[in-house]
Amino acid sequence: MGTTSKIMVSLATAINKVSGSAISGLANIVGQTISLFTNANSVAKSLTTGTAQAIYVTDSNSMGVEWDDDDDFSISFWIKPGWNTSLNTNIHLFSSTDVGGGVNSDTFRMWYDDGNNRLNVQWRSGGSHRRHNFWTFHANSGKYAPAYAAAGLGTTYWNSGNRGNVGDDDYTLITFCKGTANSAADSNIDMYWNGTTLGTSHYTNGNHVGTPAMGNNDKQIFLGSSSWSGYVKSGNNTETKYDGLTMWDTKLTASHVTELWNGGTPINATTHSAADSYLKGYWEFESDGTATVGEDMVINGNSNIETR
Repeated sequence: MGTTSKIMVSLATAINKVSGSAISGLANIVGQTISLFTNANSVAKSLTTGTAQAIYVTDSNSMGVEWDDDDDFSISFWIKPGWNTSLNTNIHLFSSTDVGGGVNSDTFRMWYDDGNNRLNVQWRSGGSHRRHNFWTFHANSGKYAPAYAAAGLGTTYWNSGNRGNVGDDDYTLITFCKGTANSAADSNIDMYWNGTTLGTSHYTNGNHVGTPAMGNNDKQIFLGSSSWSGYVKSGNNTETKYDGLTMWDTKLTASHVTELWNGGTPINATTHSAADSYLKGYWEFESDGTATVGEDMVINGNSNIETR
């Protein structure tokens, strides 16, 4: 290899930022295979509700994420809250529903209850059949202590003025992992704040009502709002930003989540050790709703790509 080539390769290895954007990998420089990945942007969910202001996949029929109650899966995303202390209700962070369906149409949802400082997860179908659990952040005692420590919010609630433990650009990585049982018990589910487990959920054995029977139907997948009629609960104050949404066809392990967390710097999820086998959806939001893996998202109305 000539002197010029050696210099170019050395520079590519040494430089980890170009115009403020992190490089996570190597590119194709002078015969060297590298993967250039920047993470300069994210997507901001409009405060205005309704499908005309939403961020969503209209139909997931080719992604392989039409999970039922007995499927294992994981969902992860980076979030920078925009809501303030006067919200006093809840905000849907992620949700999916059968295409054209209502709240009981094979729905999976994750939301933050600002009134009670709880991070909730639930799946449901047909009437009131549901599986539900939550983690609370402001009690530094007993089974709640791990979540208190992981979030770093102290005794006050999660909001734009109190983001707790964060990574780059004040973003937090939230990851939910479900096993193969139709149960929201601790033994079947895990929730992580950044790379740390939130520990024991409120209901050790889950809050179970009826018997959900979700089918393998095409899903409409929403980020930052509910996925059924009205598409509500998008927050207040300033827009909440999301980045690096991933959907996995497995229950990720703690080491998998640590790899995603990457010390607070988002990675190119296609380079993750579990990606080839299990990554079903990945959205970087660098320019629009184009999917790196899976199907493209629609970004409507005042929901916009913004600088991280």
